[in-house]
Amino acid sequence: MSTNSELKERLARLGSLRDVSRAPLTSEESVLLVLRRTGPLDKPVTVARRLVAAGLTLKQAHHSINQLAAVGRTVCAVGQMEDLGLFARQLAEMNVEVRRRSRQPGGAVDISAMRKRQGLSQREYGDLLGIDVRTLQNWEQGRNRPDSAAISLMRLFAHAPEMVEDVLTEPVLQ
Repeated sequence: MSTNSELKERLARLGSLRDVSRAPLTSEESVLLVLRRTGPLDKPVTVARRLVAAGLTLKQAHHSINQLAAVGRTVCAVGQMEDLGLFARQLAEMNVEVRRRSRQPGGAVDISAMRKRQGLSQREYGDLLGIDVRTLQNWEQGRNRPDSAAISLMRLFAHAPEMVEDVLTEPVLQ
């Protein structure tokens, strides 16, 4: 008998279930995490329970477990008051690595310095990353601020320029 059919049988014996999930956390109350499976997911129920204790709804925890099993990673938000070190140690025992989005030091991003470290003009940098040169100029001069997706792209390019070039360009066949 398959694991799914065993689970369905057990749930059927319990009778009807009501959803007692709490409301999802807001972005102000939570920390965004990436969970990666580092080995077999031997204790999915225990992982799900830990996710619920950290602030996920039952539905969110179920989705996260399914994602971990299917693709090896999931993105979820846990409560800010959660002890992330303890949370990470507990999940590591169950073959799940916990990663959080890195914080940008100092809050502001020096786009001009990022671009100059790559040795690119504003035109070259903008053309390569798909950013209008006037928009880039406004960001560098502080008239406007880039959104988080643009900052992420520029940080990624600063960290791994060849990878970004490989993704955003294609070879010309001879």
